[in-house]
Amino acid sequence: MDRVGIKVGIMLGLMFVTGCNVASKEPAVNGAVLSPGQSIEASNKNGKVRISYVTSVKRKYEWDGRAKIIKMIPRKEPFSGRLGLYQPASSWGLNPFEIRLVAQEAAINFDNEDQIYAFLRQSSDYMDWVYTNNGLVVGFGRTPSRKQINIDLWQILLHGQKPNGLIGAKPEHIVVTGQK
Repeated sequence: MDRVGIKVGIMLGLMFVTGCNVASKEPAVNGAVLSPGQSIEASNKNGKVRISYVTSVKRKYEWDGRAKIIKMIPRKEPFSGRLGLYQPASSWGLNPFEIRLVAQEAAINFDNEDQIYAFLRQSSDYMDWVYTNNGLVVGFGRTPSRKQINIDLWQILLHGQKPNGLIGAKPEHIVVTGQK
């Protein structure tokens, strides 16, 4: 084999090894809800949304025939008692034709049910929450004046465990597919 052939072989080998090792270079995310291969579809008064795991820090969001893969920011320090991921989106007004997607995902631990229900009441004027009996929560909201979509994904925990039988649950509005 000539020198060019050897160099090409080495380059292809390095590309293969590097490509196969991408997943191990992803940062670990404390408090994330989705796992590899998992998707969650939810419907509420604002429409239907689908959230899919892409990598530990990337999610695919689908709504109204649109799809957007975004890189989330892992929280290194708790914010309002939660870690997980968030994406605040670009500044409003930089591109007046682009829809801003503001997204969050985290497990949230509560000390009592009163705290859970107070949390679910917050922001209910623009965010319609749907949730399962065991505390999987999806919020999908629209702010047309800002050309903004808000999508939140939470796993509520009560004393570190998934609750059972949350009042107001609408499990028929959430479909989970894939591994967990």
